[in-house]
Amino acid sequence: MAKNLLITLSFILVAYFVISHENVKIILSGIAIFLLGMYFMEDGFKLFSGGVLEKILQRFTSNLLKSITTGFIATSIVQSSSLISIVVISFLSVELLTLVQGIGIIFGSNLGSTTTAWIISSLGLKIKISLYAMPMIIFGVMLRFFKNNTYKGLGNVLLGLGFIFLGISYMKDGFDTLKDSIDLASFAMEGISGLIVYILIGAIATVIIQSSAATMAIVITALSAGNIIYINALALAIGANVGTTVTAIVGSLASNENGKRLAFAHLVFNLVTAFIAVIFIYSISDLVNYLAPFFGIEPDNFSMKLALFHTIFNLLGIIIVAPFTYYLVDICNKVIKKKVSKQSKPKYLLDSNIKIPDTAIISIKKEVINLYENCQKAMLHALNLHTTNLKTKEDLKVQIAKEVTKIDTNIDEIYQSNLKELYSEIIKYASFSQEHMSSFQHKQVGDLKRSATLIIEVLKDTRDIQKNLNFYLKSKNEYIKEEYNILREELATILIDINALDNDNLDDLEKLTQLEVIKSTLMANDLSNTEKTDNLIREGKIKATMATSLINDSATVYSTQKKLVEMASILFLNNSLLKEIGEEQNAPK
Repeated sequence: MAKNLLITLSFILVAYFVISHENVKIILSGIAIFLLGMYFMEDGFKLFSGGVLEKILQRFTSNLLKSITTGFIATSIVQSSSLISIVVISFLSVELLTLVQGIGIIFGSNLGSTTTAWIISSLGLKIKISLYAMPMIIFGVMLRFFKNNTYKGLGNVLLGLGFIFLGISYMKDGFDTLKDSIDLASFAMEGISGLIVYILIGAIATVIIQSSAATMAIVITALSAGNIIYINALALAIGANVGTTVTAIVGSLASNENGKRLAFAHLVFNLVTAFIAVIFIYSISDLVNYLAPFFGIEPDNFSMKLALFHTIFNLLGIIIVAPFTYYLVDICNKVIKKKVSKQSKPKYLLDSNIKIPDTAIISIKKEVINLYENCQKAMLHALNLHTTNLKTKEDLKVQIAKEVTKIDTNIDEIYQSNLKELYSEIIKYASFSQEHMSSFQHKQVGDLKRSATLIIEVLKDTRDIQKNLNFYLKSKNEYIKEEYNILREELATILIDINALDNDNLDDLEKLTQLEVIKSTLMANDLSNTEKTDNLIREGKIKATMATSLINDSATVYSTQKKLVEMASILFLNNSLLKEIGEEQNAPK
C-alpha cells in the first residue's frame, strides 16, 4: 500500500514539473527517448547477432587479458554494459565461463562503456544529430516489419540509435533553455564534501534510470550548457560508475551463486575504482589537461575532457585491480557460498537466461542431465545396487556377485516428491524459451523435451519390473534368480556406458561409435535372452508363470535400454553430426 502511494505521488510530482516547466519537460522527454533508444539497441543486438555475441564472449576469453579485451570491444560495439553483464551472468549460471573470465569481461566492459561519453561529447554536441535520427528511425521501423530476425534486429538497432540521437538533442536543447531561467552552476560545491554529494547524486541517478550511459548523457549535455561546473561533472561520472553496479546486482538476483559472485566482484571493482578516482581526482584532472592536446581536445572543451577523465580512471582501475583478480575470486567464493539445493529444485533454469536462446538451450540441457542423474540413482537403488561404489563394470560385477540386500526404494514416491516437479519445470521453461528462438533452436529444445520425457518413462519402466525383481531375487529357483540378475546387470551396464559418453575428451565420432556398439550389444542380448527363456521352459527349469514374468520384464528392459540410448544421443552427441550422417544414409546410391 505504501509502495503504491509513493509511486502515485512520484508520478504526480513529475507530472507537475512536466506541465509547469517547459525546459524540464524537454529534458525529461530527452531522457525518456534516450532510455527507449537504449532498450531498442539492446534488444536489437540480441536479435541481430543471432547468438554471435554470446559465442564471442565464450570463445575469446581463454585468459584474463583476452577477457578484458573482449569485454571492452563488445561493450564499445553494443553500447550497453548492462547487456554484456546480463549475458555474462547467464553464462556463469550455466558454467560456460569461469568466474575469472566473467570478472575480466566486466573489467573490459567498464572501460568499453566510456565510449558512450566520447560519442556524445564529440558527435552529439558538435553536430545536429537529430537530423540523422529521423532517417534511422524511419528505416528502423521499415526493417522491423521483416520476419527475419537479422533484419528485425538491425531495425531495432537503427531505431535505438535514432532514439538515442534524438534524446541527446532534446536534452541539449532543454539544458540550454534551463540555463537561461535557472543557473544550476550557482549550486556548485567545492572541496571533498562537494565531491561526495555529487558522487551520491550520480550514483542515485544511475540507480533510478538503470543506465550509466543515460546518466553520462545528462551530465555531458548539462556540462556543455554550463549548468554544472567541471569538477562536479567529474564527481557525477564517478557516481555513475558506482551506480551501474546495481544493474548487475539486480540481474544476479535471479541467478545462482556464480551470478551473485560476479555482481559482488563488479561492485568491489567499481568501489575501488571510485575510491582511487576520488583520492587522485585533481592529479587525474591534471593528466587530462596534459593529454587533451594529443587527442585534439581544445582547452575549453570540458565535455570531451570529461570523456577522457572517464576513460582514464576506469583504465587506472583495471591496471590496479586486475593483478588481484584471483584474490578477488577467493573473496567472492567466501562471501557468497554455494547453497545445497533440494533435488526437486532446478539448478540451471534461471529466468535471466530464458530470453537468450543459446544460453537457454544450455540451461535446459544441463537441467535434463541433472534430471537424468537423479533418475539414475533411483533406478540403481530400485535394482538393489549401491551407487557409491558403482563407477565401472568391474564394480558392478562385484555387487551382482554379492548376496542381494534390498534397498528400500519407492519409485512412485521419489517421482512424486522430487522428480515430477523438476520435470514439470523443465517442460515449462523449455516452452517459454522457445518463444524467442529460431526454427532450428526450436527443434533443439523439442529434442531436449523429448529426452526429459524419455527419462521419466525409463523411471516408470524400472518401477514396473521392480516388484518381480525383488520377488525372484529371493527365489529358491537358481535359474530364474540368475536371469533376473542378468537383467539387473544389463540395465546397470547401459547406465555405466552412457555415463562414459559424458566425457569432453571424446569427440562426437567416438561417442557415435560407442553408441552403435551399445545398440548392437542390446540387440544381441535381446535375442540371447529370448532363446535362453525358451530353453528354460522346454527343459522345465522354470515354471510357466516365471517365464511369463521374465518375458514381460525382458521386453521392458530392452525397451528401457533403447529409450536410454535415444536420450543419450540427444544429450551427449552433437545433433548436427547425427543430421549429417542421417542425410548420408538416406542419400540415393
